[in-house]
Amino acid sequence: MMISRLFFIFTFSFFSLFGLPSTSVFAAEEHAHDHSDSSSSLPDIGGAMDGDSNDDVVFKYVCPMHPQIVRGHEGTCPLCGMDLVKQIFSSVESAPRINLSNSSNTTSKGLQQQFAIRTSQVKKVTLWKFIPTFGRVVPDETRVVHIHPRASGWISDLAVRNNGDEVEKGALLYRLYSPEIVSAQDDYLQVIQNRSRLGKQANSLMASAKIRLQLLGLSNQTIAAIAKKGNPINKVPIYAPQSGFVNELSVQTGMFIEPSTELMSVIDLSQVWVEAEVLPLQQAWLKTGLTVDVRSDAFPGENWESAIDYIYPQVDPINKALKVRVPLMNESLNFKPNMLVQTNIYGGAKRNVLAIPVEAVIADGQTQRVVAQTDQGDFVVKEVKTGMQTDGFVEVLLGLKLNEVVVISGQFMIDSESQIQTNLRRFISSTPESNSDMPMNH
Repeated sequence: MMISRLFFIFTFSFFSLFGLPSTSVFAAEEHAHDHSDSSSSLPDIGGAMDGDSNDDVVFKYVCPMHPQIVRGHEGTCPLCGMDLVKQIFSSVESAPRINLSNSSNTTSKGLQQQFAIRTSQVKKVTLWKFIPTFGRVVPDETRVVHIHPRASGWISDLAVRNNGDEVEKGALLYRLYSPEIVSAQDDYLQVIQNRSRLGKQANSLMASAKIRLQLLGLSNQTIAAIAKKGNPINKVPIYAPQSGFVNELSVQTGMFIEPSTELMSVIDLSQVWVEAEVLPLQQAWLKTGLTVDVRSDAFPGENWESAIDYIYPQVDPINKALKVRVPLMNESLNFKPNMLVQTNIYGGAKRNVLAIPVEAVIADGQTQRVVAQTDQGDFVVKEVKTGMQTDGFVEVLLGLKLNEVVVISGQFMIDSESQIQTNLRRFISSTPESNSDMPMNH
C-alpha cells in the first residue's frame, strides 16, 4: 500500500510539473483498488461521495490516463483500452474546492506537508517604493562633438589613429588642404595689405573676411598666424574643440573629405548617463527627481548617488519597460559606455496596503490568481488584481481580504486540478446527454 501510494504521489507531482491533468492520477488509483474500500488514504478531489443525492452533482466516466475522454456510461477508453472510472462533478458553475483531507487516519495537514504546501496570511503592511533594476551607461549626448570639415579637401597629418584615443582641448586632430580655404586666406590678406587705401571700409571688410575664415573652421590662433606671416597656410591645422575620447573614427591620412563627411566624434566622459529600465508594475509612481543608487560589480563596496532627470516618452515594444535617464558624474572615468550597472530607485512609502508574498500569485499573461485556503481546510482558486510590487511582496487591490490564507508553495498543483475540474464541469453542463459518448477536446 505504501509503495502504491508513493507511486501515485510521484505521478501526481510529475503530471503537475509538466502541466498534465492530475485528475487522472487519482482516478487511476480509485480504479486500481476496490471501489468499496473507504479506507483509501488518497485525497478526495471529486467533492461528493457516490451516495450523495444532491441534485447539483452529476456522474460521468473518465479515462484515468486520458481525462479528455468523458462518457455518460461505463466502458473502455478508445485510446488506451483502460476501464473508464466513475467521477462525480458538480453541475454548478462555481469555483471548485480542492480537498486534501480523507477518511483515513492521515490528516489534511500531513498531506499538505507531503505536497510541500506552505501558506501565508494577507496582511496590512507598508510597501516601500523601491525598484531594483539594471541600467546601461551611455555617453551624455550634450557632451559629444561631431567633427566635420567645413570645406572639401584632402586630409593630412592625422594625429589620432584609433577609436578611444584621448585628446585634450586644443590638441591637433589633423591638417586639411582645401582650395576654398586657401582662397579665403588670400582675400583676408588682401584686405590687410590694402587697409590704408580702403580707408573706412577696411575695418568692415577685414571683419567679414575674418568671420569667413572662422566659419571655414580656422581657429583665432591660426587666423592670427596668417595675418602675422602675411602668406596663406596651405595645410590648415584643425584642433580638438574639447577634451575627451575619439569615437567613430572613419578617415585616414590622404583621404578626400567633404562637409558631409563625419570624420570622428569626441566624447567627454567626465559625466555620463545611466539609462535604466522600469517594468510596468512600478511605472505609475515614477517621476523626475527620485533618488537613484548606482552600483557596479566592477567596483564592489562602492556606490554612486544621483537622481532621475528625464523619463523617456516611449516604452520598449517587446518587454513594455519604460526607460529613465540618470546623469552620473564620472571624473575618475570608472564608467565606460555600454557598461551594465545595478540601479536602485527610491520613491517613498505606500502605507497600510493589503499585501501577499509575490510567489503566491499565479499569472498566465491574462489573469492573476491565488489559491486561498478556507476555514474548513479546503482550497479554492481566486482571481485577484494586484498593484505595486516590491521587495518580495505585491499589493492586493481586489480579490482578497485581510487575514485570508493563501498558498505560497505548491499552489500550481492545486490550481491545475481546479482548472481541470472547472473545464470538466463546464463541458458536462454544456453537453447534451446524447453527445456524452464523444471525447472532450483537450
